[in-house]
Amino acid sequence: MLNDLFDTVNSVVTGGERYLSATRVGIEIEQSYRSYRNQSAELSPLEQRKLLAQTHYKGARKLTQLFHDNGAIWVKFGQFLSSRSDILPMQYVAELGKLQDDAKPVSFRRIETVLAREWGSNWRDQFAEFDEKAVAAASVAQVHKAVLKTGEKVAVKVQLPHARKLFRQDSMVFKALGTFGAPLISQFDLKQVMEQIITMTMQELDFLTEEANLRKFSALPHADLIYVPKMYDQLSTSRVLVTEWIDGMRLTDYLNQNPAKAESLLRQLLSCYVQQITNFGCYHADPHPGNFLVMNDGQVAVLDYGAIGELTPEETQHYAVLLQVLFGRIQSDRPLGELFRNAGFVARDQGVFEEVAELVLKENLRRHEATDILSTALDKMRDLKVKIPDSFVSVARVVLTFGGLLKTYKVVVD
Repeated sequence: MLNDLFDTVNSVVTGGERYLSATRVGIEIEQSYRSYRNQSAELSPLEQRKLLAQTHYKGARKLTQLFHDNGAIWVKFGQFLSSRSDILPMQYVAELGKLQDDAKPVSFRRIETVLAREWGSNWRDQFAEFDEKAVAAASVAQVHKAVLKTGEKVAVKVQLPHARKLFRQDSMVFKALGTFGAPLISQFDLKQVMEQIITMTMQELDFLTEEANLRKFSALPHADLIYVPKMYDQLSTSRVLVTEWIDGMRLTDYLNQNPAKAESLLRQLLSCYVQQITNFGCYHADPHPGNFLVMNDGQVAVLDYGAIGELTPEETQHYAVLLQVLFGRIQSDRPLGELFRNAGFVARDQGVFEEVAELVLKENLRRHEATDILSTALDKMRDLKVKIPDSFVSVARVVLTFGGLLKTYKVVVD
């Protein structure tokens, strides 16, 4: 315990300004809500709602900017929170959703040091063209467009020079936050979420893992909607990944320009991900909108394979039944509590599963949306101290991410 505390303190010290800014933002947000509470007593209900909305908006902007500036794990956590419209005010959901947008790229001079280290000083000899201006940037890498000597257009994903160092620092802080902050948050298992985000980010920092994930995902019998980019493995290293260049429009941009197509496209996309989880047992585990490009022929190119979820055959079978029952798609001849136990959920008092089953039945009768029912069931189990399998938490996070997207575009999935 003392060693963990020492490592955390050391990480905070070496993290420097990022942790000071996090503390400063936390204090500023807390003060803004304190000010709201002090002022609201003198206001009418309508004025109170307006002031609270303004307070939410200011806090959301500060938090989003903090996550954006600190990058890596912070961005991943912000993306997770942006999908939880069930626990956060919509101002936070909307602002944190902007973390799907491109980050500010670093200078090509810094990127070139990575390319030279990975490919050698004559790395340019492999290309007919190489655009030094980044076309996209994210929390751990940025992408450059290039043309090989063979004439093929490619996307070159290059890891940011200090991404791994910052991850080592931030992971200790997030582990501590998960441990010490968990008792303060009842809506989800903060420790479990933090551990999964750390694991996901760690996997994303090894592009050879992403290369293997892409190859595995490409081999699956996807529906026609899904397009997986071709990979150039002879050029890929642990810090550089080269895939074919995809011409397309970001999913959110496409939906904003074509709102009439939102319902059909999002329903199909969700169906594809449910197929990955319940049929293949292998799914793309980071489906935020920035990882989808809508191509000219209507296919959706799936990008970023740093995180792939894999289920055992038993998990695939049990989760397939459980999700369909939770969503009201099938009636099981076995009690829901038994399905939970078979799927690896653990409770001291087995009667709590019947409580959850009763809640799910009521929510289905009220015709609530499928993803809301899943969220409600998970929240109830956490309140009842049920141990939820890590693999199911990952599956649920993917489904709930889609739930947030569906709500944004007012698509109802029964």
